Amino acid sequence: MKKFIFFIFFISGISIQSFSQSPHADTLSINNIRALVKANGMQFWDKNLSIPPYMQDTTRPIYNYPNGSLKTTIFNSCLWYGGIDGSNQIHFAGERYCENGTDFWTGPLKINGTAYTDTTVAIVWNKVWKINKLDLLNYISSTLYPNNPPSFVINWPAHGDTSLGQSYQLAPFIDINNNGKYEPYAGDYPKIYGDQCIFFIINDKKTHYESAGLPLGFEIHVFAYAFDAPSDSALNNAIFYKYKIINRSSNPYYNFYLGLYTDIDIGYAFDDYVACDVERSTYYGYNGRAVDGGGVYYAYDSVPPAQGVTILGGPAMDADALDNPVGGCNYSVNGINFGDGIVDNERLGMCRFIYYNNAANSINGDPRNSMEFYGYLKGNWKDGTALKWGGNGWDTLSTKNARFMFPGLSDTLNWGTGCGLRPTPNDWSEVDLSNAPGDRRGLGSMGPFTFNAGATKYVDVVYTTAASYGFKSSLTSVDILKQRIDSIRNFYLHNPGVFQDNVGVNIIKNDLKINIYPNPATEYVIIEGIGNNKTVYSIFNLVGQIVKSGRIESNSSKISVNDLKSGIYFVKLQSGTEAFVYKIIKK
Repeated sequence: MKKFIFFIFFISGISIQSFSQSPHADTLSINNIRALVKANGMQFWDKNLSIPPYMQDTTRPIYNYPNGSLKTTIFNSCLWYGGIDGSNQIHFAGERYCENGTDFWTGPLKINGTAYTDTTVAIVWNKVWKINKLDLLNYISSTLYPNNPPSFVINWPAHGDTSLGQSYQLAPFIDINNNGKYEPYAGDYPKIYGDQCIFFIINDKKTHYESAGLPLGFEIHVFAYAFDAPSDSALNNAIFYKYKIINRSSNPYYNFYLGLYTDIDIGYAFDDYVACDVERSTYYGYNGRAVDGGGVYYAYDSVPPAQGVTILGGPAMDADALDNPVGGCNYSVNGINFGDGIVDNERLGMCRFIYYNNAANSINGDPRNSMEFYGYLKGNWKDGTALKWGGNGWDTLSTKNARFMFPGLSDTLNWGTGCGLRPTPNDWSEVDLSNAPGDRRGLGSMGPFTFNAGATKYVDVVYTTAASYGFKSSLTSVDILKQRIDSIRNFYLHNPGVFQDNVGVNIIKNDLKINIYPNPATEYVIIEGIGNNKTVYSIFNLVGQIVKSGRIESNSSKISVNDLKSGIYFVKLQSGTEAFVYKIIKK
């Protein structure tokens, strides 16, 4: 796994009444998952079959596990979000199957507070941008760099159209001369994540035909990416999504929730169970019977896998001027950045999980309007009642409200039921209840928090798949899924350079400002500003190899680069638990 760390930290980040678009799409297909990524709110399933014929398998969704098969573990997955404005009105955006239309369309919004866009903008931005890391590496390591960049470098959507009021800075890029302008012929190139990635921009400033919710005026930048990691079973069976969500409106939204809805279909859709793992910030689906599907070609038969959806890092909590401690019966149960010595950087994990069935007219069935969509985000059933502990979570004698449906024994602090004693000693799961398997849908949500006008929130998600090793092991598919999720969460938490959007820029932390000069350099660079901190430095080339390393013992130190070839390098400074990454150019 560690071989991925060092390269990716620098290539890593008026309502409109009618518009119909067939979103452009492409597939992630670099590891054991083949997944359709589309420039709209609904992923993996293309309702209109607008994708090119060479990408189509059948009318079934494209979340193929294993890659190369027609078997799938997910039908679709969609981002949901909603909150209350200053007039106490619900605003909501989210899709399921686009049966009535869509809530999202493509492209950026005006940044003047109106969040305006139109069909012309949406048509121009009706596309995705796909890049393979190897192609990018080959280019920037070749004699073509930077005078003859390939089309995927030239066409990178780094900037918006300021004449239309859009933000100038959109898709992230490596800025060689630090002038804020994307200049591919001067050596600039896209900043990407993983070994293969797809980027697109969507917004919700349109009539919401799917949810009937009021628009919010949000612009969403999305990276979907995957790792080519045949020696790492966790990364090789996972895909990641990074959402950058910007409130381009002039409205703050209160009691705001972000959620991820997933229709998990383990092969044959009508024999599944769902559950959640509170402390892993995960919800997942698994087969409710020993044999999946009864012989249909897309079923998994006797070795059905399990499919997880994990919130690696949710939106930032509301600021409280504290470094909230870790270890309590609170959001630190599955959130991140608690107790790390930094004020107000805490991020939520999965705060609620609720499932519902494929049944539009039931209390625990498909939502029909924005109030029911938003209610599910808050952990309420369609009639407004809160999720209760036990049974099916609704028609139960229990009076104990619960945050999480079917948590099993994963909530050891009983955070989901108000802390204290567990309401019942049993393992609350579909297996424990001997439920009849069915077509399940799940929603993991994050909140509540305040989403201020002009604010930006980030969400990192991973979809992970696992199958039992059969006769070679007594471990079930769910057991292996949880092992893989643990591995990925550990990777995410301890290698922020692979995943965070601010890596590659000068970082000021704890009043520490570091300067590296001259840059470009000929014979040496001087590093100053580390104070009395003992610091380890490492210099990496463009393919992630360490070419020089050592210790810095004083506030100002000179490091020779005379033996390095001309080109671009990255200096990583590690001081205690803090890490800093800087780009340098060797002439």
